[in-house]
Amino acid sequence: MFLRRCAFIAFWLVLGLFVIRQPENAAHATRALVGGLALLADALSRFVSAL
Repeated sequence: MFLRRCAFIAFWLVLGLFVIRQPENAAHATRALVGGLALLADALSRFVSAL
């Protein structure tokens, strides 16, 4: 449990530092992730509607 908490804190710390130090790259990465999730949701809805 302790290691999981440490990993959780380290993850958010690294993510926060990435956003603070490289905001433009973080914005591009966020846009790419959101776009990928939107494409995945669209594909899943088309697959379900085809059934």
